[in-house]
Amino acid sequence: MTRAGVPVLDGVRIGRWTAAGVPWWVPRVVLVVGWVASFVVAAVGDTSSCTAADPGVCGPDTTFAVALVVLFATPVLLWWMPLAGCGAGVLFAVLDLVYDDVPAARVAFAVHGLLCLGVAVWLVVARRRQAAVVAEVAGTIRLDAALTARLRDELSGWGLATVAAALLIAGGVGGLAWYGHRDAQVAAHEAAARRVAAVVRSADDASGVVVVDVPQPMRVDVIGSYEVGQVVPVLIDGSWVRLVAEPEDVTAWLSAGLGAFALAGLLLFREQRVRSARRRLLGGPLSAVKMTAEPDDGGRVVLYDGMAVVSVVASPIETDRPHLTGEDGEWDEGWWAEEPEDFGRHWRGDGPPDRKAEPWTVTVGGDLRDGGWVLLVTDTAVLLPEAPVRTPRRRRRAEVEAPFGEPMPAADPGELPALPVVLRPRPRTRALGALLLLGFAAGPAVVLAGLPENWWQTVVFLWLGGTLTYDGWSRLTARIELTRGGLVVHDRARVHSVPWERFHGVRRDDKGLWLAWDPDITLQARDVTNHWGAVMMRLHERALAAGDPGGQVTGRMNAGLAVCLAYTVVAVASVWWQYWAS
Repeated sequence: MTRAGVPVLDGVRIGRWTAAGVPWWVPRVVLVVGWVASFVVAAVGDTSSCTAADPGVCGPDTTFAVALVVLFATPVLLWWMPLAGCGAGVLFAVLDLVYDDVPAARVAFAVHGLLCLGVAVWLVVARRRQAAVVAEVAGTIRLDAALTARLRDELSGWGLATVAAALLIAGGVGGLAWYGHRDAQVAAHEAAARRVAAVVRSADDASGVVVVDVPQPMRVDVIGSYEVGQVVPVLIDGSWVRLVAEPEDVTAWLSAGLGAFALAGLLLFREQRVRSARRRLLGGPLSAVKMTAEPDDGGRVVLYDGMAVVSVVASPIETDRPHLTGEDGEWDEGWWAEEPEDFGRHWRGDGPPDRKAEPWTVTVGGDLRDGGWVLLVTDTAVLLPEAPVRTPRRRRRAEVEAPFGEPMPAADPGELPALPVVLRPRPRTRALGALLLLGFAAGPAVVLAGLPENWWQTVVFLWLGGTLTYDGWSRLTARIELTRGGLVVHDRARVHSVPWERFHGVRRDDKGLWLAWDPDITLQARDVTNHWGAVMMRLHERALAAGDPGGQVTGRMNAGLAVCLAYTVVAVASVWWQYWAS
């Protein structure tokens, strides 16, 4: 790795860089509050009422259903991706001006759209100014080929965001298919219905329900206000009854399906953006400057006293230090080599952690501006980004937290058992897990039995079935394996392979044992006795005495994801069979 002669970004230029940026609260607070105000003005300003003379006033509107996705995406994007949020705000303002017939709404969202346009221009100009400030002094760094190859090997494939996107796509397909099915049902009812006059027997404006005599009493969902004794025209097709003034509207399913597709697209876009940025940062010479930085307690690096933050690749379990993804020299997964040892000493009770008072000196390589992508280089490590550079809301420093319980002292457990040994939860825990697995069949069975009265209850029953299934699977398959080479831990979501050399030790409290390994991953082992804790410490000490440096901690997803996907397939099939096939 070549870093010689990289210039320092001095305080004057850092001040100019900070002053050029858009304050974080402008898009994330001002524009979001403006969106809320526009929404309220539009709702209050809509004085139209449902009427049988013009059923379209309260009837389904597919254009509005599509625009609704953009409307509700705007505040989310303003907080998550400010520039994209501004674009969504402008787009909805244009759609509202073209299609909305409520003057107050058109004015409110037009004003909000203009504000979004102004902030978008401000963001683009500010980012260019920040890049220009850095370019005045920036040097160049290049990672050597061996280090780049190691870093590329460490880059993860498609992660949980991809899985979530796949599930959202499946949900979107289901939502659109259900919309098509329900829309066809409504059209068939309307074509076969006869129009009669009905008398309102009772009206509950709070719950949006009226009871009409046709001539037998029938409950009808409404959005308007009606008086008892009022005569209203209705459409009747068997047990299907609707007020003529309020045609049945199922476009919510259209909005839900399109919203699921939109969110899936955003997740995939972000995932691909991260991968592309990392490849670009590792692929060639980078513009770079030196500056100070510190970790905060959110897996991020704070540049020069809070001027900006960079989210870096973190370990699978929450940590309070950045996760090392590469070194120039001795390769070690985790933090700097001394950091895991420091945490391990603290975990075993050998002394408090030696947290450095002075900030790091890092080289920031890449596009150092708000929304840009950078990697951080120290004398021993390269940290890859998880997200673009952002202006922080507030500075957060890493705090030292006391470990759980008390350290378990080294003790002679007697003769070591023959390895491997598998430590499983107590029988009643596994029996409960097996019982909870019945949720795999219970959720879909409830749907097939027709017990849910509406789509919301259907979702709740299926969600409960899935929750019980996953919890049961986790309880049934959780275990800790002791082998000659190390520890294999099967937790709720992952399988961790921990060489004994990377094992920090065991602590205990009134709830059981706590295990820790590189860099600072901790796990509670409730059903493991003190005897097995002593065995683990003995195996750890024996590995250290042998002088073998050991391998790296590795992890992978367990089979729980496959169980969740299988349950999703069964749940969707039950919905299809109950509401479509029948």
